[in-house]
Amino acid sequence: MNNFCVYIKRPIFRVLFLFLMVMINCSCSLLSSNAVLPVIENEEIPSYKPSDYASHLSSLDKSLFASGSVKRLKLSKKNNDYLNTIFSRIVFNNELLLHSKVKPTFYIIKDKVPFIFSLPGYKVFISKGLITKYFRNESLLVSALCFELIKSGRNMYRKNKVIPVGTIDIPQILSLTRLDYKTRIEIYKWTYFALQRSKYDASALLIWIQTLNKNTLDFSWQIRDPRGVSQEEFLFKSFLTGLGVSTQELGKINSSKEFYKLKDSV
Repeated sequence: MNNFCVYIKRPIFRVLFLFLMVMINCSCSLLSSNAVLPVIENEEIPSYKPSDYASHLSSLDKSLFASGSVKRLKLSKKNNDYLNTIFSRIVFNNELLLHSKVKPTFYIIKDKVPFIFSLPGYKVFISKGLITKYFRNESLLVSALCFELIKSGRNMYRKNKVIPVGTIDIPQILSLTRLDYKTRIEIYKWTYFALQRSKYDASALLIWIQTLNKNTLDFSWQIRDPRGVSQEEFLFKSFLTGLGVSTQELGKINSSKEFYKLKDSV
C-alpha cells in the first residue's frame, strides 16, 4: 500500500491514475444513459410519402396570399361556373387520366405579368396579364388550362426542399412548380389527346406553345430556359407529324360568350 502511495505521488503516475478514474466514470455514465433510452420500433419511425410533399406544396396558396402583396380578383359565380364547366368536361372525358374527387379552385391574380401555374389538388393560378394579352380565344385558354389540370391531377412536380417562412411570392412559387422540357413535352402529349377526347380544338395547343416561344421575355417569370421552350415546340411538331397532323393546317378557332365575359371582367 505504501509503495502504491509512493507511485502516485510521482507526476506521471498521478496523471495516469486520474485518466483511469475519468474513463471509469464516463463508462458508467454512458452505460447508465443507454439503460434509460427509449427503444423505437421500426414501424414507429415516421416515413414520408410523395403524397405528403404534394399536400405541403398544395398548401402554399395560403402562404402566397399571406403577405398581402399578391392580390386576387374575385371571380363571379358565372365566371367560376364557366371554368368549372371546362374542368368537368376535360375530367369526364379522361377518367383514366384524371379524377374528379377534388373540386378545382381557380385564382385570377391581379398582375400584368403573364403566367399560369398550378398546385396539387387542382388549384390553378392565372394572371390578369395572361388573360387580357395572350388568351385571344377560348382554345388557348382551354389548352393552357388542360396542361395545368393534368400536371396537378397527376402530381407532376419536382421534389424540392421548402423551408416554411409563412409567405412566398410568385417567382418563388413558379420556381417550385417549373418542370424540365422533357417532362413538359410528355404532358403536352397527354394534353393533346385529352383535348381531343373532350371535343376541344387540340391543334390550338401548338399555338399556345408557339406563343410561349415567341414571347419568352414576357414570360420570364414562368420560363427559366428559353432554349427549352424552342425544343418543346420542335418536339411537339415532330409528335404531331408522327400522328399525321399537318402543323400548317390548324383548325378554326371559335370562342363562347362565357369566354368573352371572363375576359371582359378582368
